[in-house]
Amino acid sequence: MGNCLISVHVTGAHHNGAPNDIDQLAAKFADELKAKGHNVTSATLVSGGEYDLMNTVSRFPLKGK
Repeated sequence: MGNCLISVHVTGAHHNGAPNDIDQLAAKFADELKAKGHNVTSATLVSGGEYDLMNTVSRFPLKGK
């Protein structure tokens, strides 16, 4: 057990409200890690701006559309 950093570089759709958008999938992955007992201290998406995936207010701005 120890610290790690996961970095994924992706090209694809994001912030369209679709379940397959990168921001939705990345936030879901962070949720799954936390649900399995991992201590996720930071999760961000950088694409023309930085989005905090740990903040549910800014994290899913288009969720439900």
